[in-house]
Amino acid sequence: MYLLIRRHLVLASGFGVISNLLVLTPTIYLLQVYDRVLPSRSIETLLMLMAFMAITLAMMLLVDVVRGRILADLGLQLCARLDRLALLARLDASARQRQSSLVATQTDINTLRGFLSGPGVIAFLDAPWLVIYLVIICLFHWVLCLIAAISGIVLFALALLNDRVIAKNIGTYTDKQRECDLAYSQIVRNAEVVTVLGMAEKIVRAWDIRKREYIEAQQQVADSSAFYRNVTKVLRQAIQVIMMAAGAWLVINEHATPGVMLATTILLGKALAPIEQMIGSWKQFGELRQAWGRLNELLKPSSEHDAIALPAPAGAVCVERVTFSVPSRVPGQAGRLLLRDVQFSLGAGETLVIIGPSASGKSTLLRVIAGLWRPQVGAVRLDGADVSQWPRDRLGQYLGYVPQDVELFAGTVAENIGRTARPLQLDSDSIVRAAKRAGAHEMILGLPNGYDTQIGESGETLSGGQRQRISLARALYGDPKLLLLDEPNANLDSDGEETLDAALRQIRADGVTVIAVTHRPALMAIADRVLLMRSGQVERFGTRNEFATKTGQNTADEIAVPPTPAIRSSSIAPAMSRALDPAVRTLL
Repeated sequence: MYLLIRRHLVLASGFGVISNLLVLTPTIYLLQVYDRVLPSRSIETLLMLMAFMAITLAMMLLVDVVRGRILADLGLQLCARLDRLALLARLDASARQRQSSLVATQTDINTLRGFLSGPGVIAFLDAPWLVIYLVIICLFHWVLCLIAAISGIVLFALALLNDRVIAKNIGTYTDKQRECDLAYSQIVRNAEVVTVLGMAEKIVRAWDIRKREYIEAQQQVADSSAFYRNVTKVLRQAIQVIMMAAGAWLVINEHATPGVMLATTILLGKALAPIEQMIGSWKQFGELRQAWGRLNELLKPSSEHDAIALPAPAGAVCVERVTFSVPSRVPGQAGRLLLRDVQFSLGAGETLVIIGPSASGKSTLLRVIAGLWRPQVGAVRLDGADVSQWPRDRLGQYLGYVPQDVELFAGTVAENIGRTARPLQLDSDSIVRAAKRAGAHEMILGLPNGYDTQIGESGETLSGGQRQRISLARALYGDPKLLLLDEPNANLDSDGEETLDAALRQIRADGVTVIAVTHRPALMAIADRVLLMRSGQVERFGTRNEFATKTGQNTADEIAVPPTPAIRSSSIAPAMSRALDPAVRTLL
C-alpha cells in the first residue's frame, strides 16, 4: 500500500518543506524588529518587514491549503478503492467461511481516511524538521541548542512510552469491537427466531455486556492517550519557560540579544509542536497500525486478473480424489474432515442426484464443486480445467447455484433474478427467459407488481417456496452449463415440485449438467446417476438403473415415477422401497 500512497506523500512532503521554511519567517521578523527596528526607530524598515510578512503569510496559507488538499485527495482516492476491495474480500471470506478477523472492515478504512485527512500525518511529516530547527538554534548559542535537544529527546521518549503503554490496549479493544459488531449483525439477521423464542432480552443483555467490555477497553486507550497528551502539553510549556529563562540569562550576561531570546523561544515551540501533535494523534496512529496489515492485504494482486480466459465449458465435471477438512477454531485441536477421497465424473448434460444422511458431506461437496472451498487434496475439474483456475466473474456466467438456505437481496424480483441491482441496467429478456425456464414466470406475474415487486430484506415478503423458485430462476439467468442445487424442493408444495420436475427435465434436455442434493425421492425420477454419501465418503455411485438392480429387482421404472402427495405424507411408496437398497431407503 505504501507504493500506492508514495506519490501523494512525496508531494505533501515537498509542500511541507516550503511550509516549514516559511514558518521561519515570523522568527526572522521578530528578530529584526527587536534588534534592528527598535534600536534604529526606523518606521520604513518596520513597514518593509510587515509587507514581507504579509506576502509570507499569504504563501504559507496557500501552501498549507494545497498540502491539505493533496492529503485529502489521497484519502478519497485510496479509500474509494479500498471500500470496493474490502466488500469483495468480505464477500469472499463469508462465502468460503474463512476467518473474518483477518479481513479489513469499513472501520479500518475510516481509520485510514481519518489519519490521512487529519493533523496526524502532517505531524509525522513535519517531525524530522526538529533537527533543522536545532541547527538554526545552535547558530544563536550552544546553550539554547542543548536545551532544545534535551527537550526533543524527552518528548520523543514520552511518545515511545505512550506507544508502549497503549499499543496492547488498542489491539484488545479493536478485537472486541469487531466481535461486538459481528454479534450485532448476527442478532439482527436472526431477529425472527430471537423474537419468537423469547430470546431478545437475554441476547441483548449478552451483547450489552460484550459492548461494555469493548467500551471499557476503548476508554482505557482514550484515558492513556489523553494523559500523555496533557503531560506533553504542560511539558512543552515548561520547556518554553526554561528556554526563555536561559535566553534572558544570556541577554543579561551580554551573550545574546533580546531578539535572539524571543526568536529561539518561538522557534523551539514550532519545532516541538509536531511531536506534541504526534502524541495527541497516537491513538489514531495505533489503530491504523493495527489495520495496516489487513488494508495492505486488500491491495495484493489477485492471480485471477492474470488468468488466461478459458473457452465456455460444455459442462463435463470430474471430481478427482477430493479430500477436504476445515481447521479447528479452538487452538490445539485438529480440524474436522468433511470429505475423504471423493471421486466421480459426469458427462456434459447429465444429471446427478446426491443422497445420504445428514452431515454426510453432501452440501460440502456441492460447495467444493462450485469452487467456494478448495480441497486440500485432489481437484474439481470443469471441462478438464480446475475450477480454481477460473476467475469467479467468468465462472459465474456458466454456473447456476441454489443454496440450501436461500438468500435474496432487498430489491425487486427482477434485480434478484438478473444478478444485479439498479441503477445498473437490467436485461429484461434474459430475466424473463430465466423465470420461464425455472417455471416461475406465472408465479411472478401473480405478485402485486410482477417483476418490479419489492421483496424486502432477504425476501421477507415472499414465502419459502417463492424464494426458492426465484433463486432457481437466478441460477438459470444467462447461459449456465452447470447447475448446482442444494435441496431445491425443500420448501415446495406438490404443485411446486411438479413445476420443478418439469423445469429440470427441460434443463436436462437443453444440455445443462445438473448436480442436486436432496432428501426427497422426487428428483430421483430425472437422475442419470446417483451418488450415495456417508461420513464424507462415496458409498455408492452409479446409474439409476444400477441403484435399482443392486437389490436384485430391476424396477427402474418405478423409481422414475414422481411421488404423489400420498406418498410424501407417508414416507416412500412400497414399490420404491423395494426398488432401493436398505441404505438408500434409510436416506430417503
